[in-house]
Amino acid sequence: MTHSYTNPSKKQDLSYVEADIEKGGLRDEHGFTIKPPISDRECIYRALDNARQLAGLDKKQVARLCDEFQVERTAEELQTEYPPL
Repeated sequence: MTHSYTNPSKKQDLSYVEADIEKGGLRDEHGFTIKPPISDRECIYRALDNARQLAGLDKKQVARLCDEFQVERTAEELQTEYPPL
């Protein structure tokens, strides 16, 4: 049994939206892009920053530790970490 529906739209080449192709980026064994490694200090800062509103922790202490471990980043580093949509 066959159906009588035919798709009226034109075929489009959408292969450009399927893969993020970076020149010279790090790749794993499956071909996925890997972010470059971060420093221990940046790792500690990110963990603390994510824990600012975590129940059971002193918020003032976490804020003080975040200020202590904060890593200064350039505008270019922030751009690569948070690309525009």
